[in-house]
Amino acid sequence: MNLERKGMSAYLQRKKLIKRGTPLNIRPIGDGQKNRVFQVSAPEEEWIIKQALSQVQQVKARWYVDRKRIFAETHCIEILNEIVPPDVIPQVVLEDRTDFIIVTTPPPKDSVWWERELQRGKIDLQIAVQCGELLATVHNATFERPDLKSSFKDTKTFEQLRIAPFYEAIATAFPDLKKIIDAQTQNLLKNKVALVLGDLRPRNVWIDTGQVYLVDFATAHFGNPSFDLAFYSADLCLRAMINSLQKAAYLEAINVFWNGYLKIAEYSGKEDIEKTAVRDLGCLLLSATDGRQPFEGMPPEIVDLSRRIAQSLLFTELERIEDITEFINRTLIDG
Repeated sequence: MNLERKGMSAYLQRKKLIKRGTPLNIRPIGDGQKNRVFQVSAPEEEWIIKQALSQVQQVKARWYVDRKRIFAETHCIEILNEIVPPDVIPQVVLEDRTDFIIVTTPPPKDSVWWERELQRGKIDLQIAVQCGELLATVHNATFERPDLKSSFKDTKTFEQLRIAPFYEAIATAFPDLKKIIDAQTQNLLKNKVALVLGDLRPRNVWIDTGQVYLVDFATAHFGNPSFDLAFYSADLCLRAMINSLQKAAYLEAINVFWNGYLKIAEYSGKEDIEKTAVRDLGCLLLSATDGRQPFEGMPPEIVDLSRRIAQSLLFTELERIEDITEFINRTLIDG
């Protein structure tokens, strides 16, 4: 069954979430590339209804992805409920294993989407700090947990949506960098120490009166925490490159996120994770220009700068995040 607006009422009736005749307000959300997602409101309840697609839409080449990732998202929410306050993540209302659908509670009613706030030029550093602290809390609580190492051992979705389009694509595009990129790939897949969310970035963060609310955990797996640090940082770094007037604020948002994380992180080996994350940041920035899905709207001169910064990070001896962002800032200024 394909989840469609016209069949939503019948579907919710079959799942006994509404009665026949219940009026619904149905709104599609998201870009529709990997999932069909609807926000559905009934008179007394509201849900986010998400169906995983088997093929990434709106791309030139065929790109298949395992639909069972939706169940990893359910499991991740269950685990996060043991670790973080319940008001910072959605709650699962229903899991449909036949049609690859989950129904969850929506973000708080008066919350705002962090992505939109950033687009409006509102860069709240305290939100970045909270994201870093929450991430460290998750990594601390799941570090070397054998039960999670077993239940989240499948990295198929992570490989399909992160490794193949990002790391493998740039290894092919830059043969001279293949050795170091492949080493990063193996580090992510072999060094499995904690629950990795795999998709922490502003588009998956809502803000409710100063409190963050996280969504989207389909790429969660037991792996290397360095990816989460780098993935968030790459998103903010790209914004700094494109929005020159606010680049300092975006780079500072990386600093406070990173330092908020390190202040809370207490698991063994976090220093090595930090060093690895810098090289992962280089890989992810390079994938923004030369990966399977290049970042849209990047001017040619910024593409060149991004490539230079990315390749420098793969070999840098800098370790402190402030030194990394200062290097990025100087490169953007000097051109």
